[in-house]
Amino acid sequence: MFAFKKRSKEELAELPLDKRGIKEGQSLIKGVRKFLRYNDDLISEDRKEMISEKKEAFSVALEDRSSKRKELETLAEDLTETCKKSVRDYKPSAWKENIEVIFVAVVIAMGIRAYFIQQFKIPTGSMQPTLNGIIAYPTKEMNPQAERNAPEGYERPGLPFRIWDKIWYGRSHVDWVAKEDDALILDRDHFYGKTHFIFFPRTYLKTKNGHVYSAPGTESRVLNLLNRQLVSNPNYVKTVPIQAGQTIAKGFVDTGDQLVVNKFVYHWKKPERGEVFVFNTRNIGYIQRGLDPRQGSQHYIKRLTGVPGDHLAVMPPQLLVNGKPADEPGIARVASQEGYYTGYTRQGGNLDVTLEDGEYWALGDNSANSSDSRTWGVVPEENIVGRAAFVYYPFGHHFGGVD
Repeated sequence: MFAFKKRSKEELAELPLDKRGIKEGQSLIKGVRKFLRYNDDLISEDRKEMISEKKEAFSVALEDRSSKRKELETLAEDLTETCKKSVRDYKPSAWKENIEVIFVAVVIAMGIRAYFIQQFKIPTGSMQPTLNGIIAYPTKEMNPQAERNAPEGYERPGLPFRIWDKIWYGRSHVDWVAKEDDALILDRDHFYGKTHFIFFPRTYLKTKNGHVYSAPGTESRVLNLLNRQLVSNPNYVKTVPIQAGQTIAKGFVDTGDQLVVNKFVYHWKKPERGEVFVFNTRNIGYIQRGLDPRQGSQHYIKRLTGVPGDHLAVMPPQLLVNGKPADEPGIARVASQEGYYTGYTRQGGNLDVTLEDGEYWALGDNSANSSDSRTWGVVPEENIVGRAAFVYYPFGHHFGGVD
């Protein structure tokens, strides 16, 4: 549960680290290893043993999920000082200074990520047009029925334009052409996705002959770029022959908006109706049932449209709160049906719900195409991570504050 009050430094120091904080702590261990390698001939054996013992103690604390931030800071500081004092006639050098820099960065990153801000990437289109998810634009030749097609006559641009598109729009151009007579095999071993550096999903296609093609984006998005003459129904086709020079996929993929989440604000105040917020899906049964148990919970982003005590109903295109159209700017913008906003829809049923203590209601701004509280119910208070604050990439769409 949220305390909704300012936490002192002493209280924060007693909280356990999250998984990302523990992972960041590994950077200090790597720095110490480098220090030992580059100063091997200058450090006595007893000092090496002492450093190893302190490094081991720090490593054990990192692996212990119950370790407190204060304890880890103390161990890291002790390890750093021991390294500094292990070289006679110590003079600052690039490698030794790096240990201190890494230590400071680790401590700051742990504190900031765990308690203040966190990066987040929009994975889906449920918040469009307010925020962009990952969007694929196939050419009409590849997929005539696609909701979003690349412009008429699209051709993959030259390198300078591709670099510009990547920086400004987060756009990646795809043009997969078969290198030889081959075959596509659409199963988990040959068409699969990986996430690199936490925020960058990429999808890979491996042909029968072992050729590998890749593109940024999730599997479901990249799948839209595939040639429908080859793959008329991707859900059922497993193997299909292709000829040398035949186009397998063509178009471009725009990355989802990447933003900063303010995790600290809800220590000061309660979440308010109309805010865009991030929450985890732990204990939200409908969502968790559809996930691989190895994934654990996920993070979702929606607009907070109901707080404890609210009675909610939908009278398209309006969202009614306690019998009146909600007047918060973000909610009213969705209901206006201006531009690409669809207004609020019922998704095949009548919404009539009263929220109890500790319950919040989350709706996507792309109401006609959003899996949200209308489907899976309330967001428990303890699941709330923070408020969406600022889009920092890409620059050409929604760069700036989130409202």
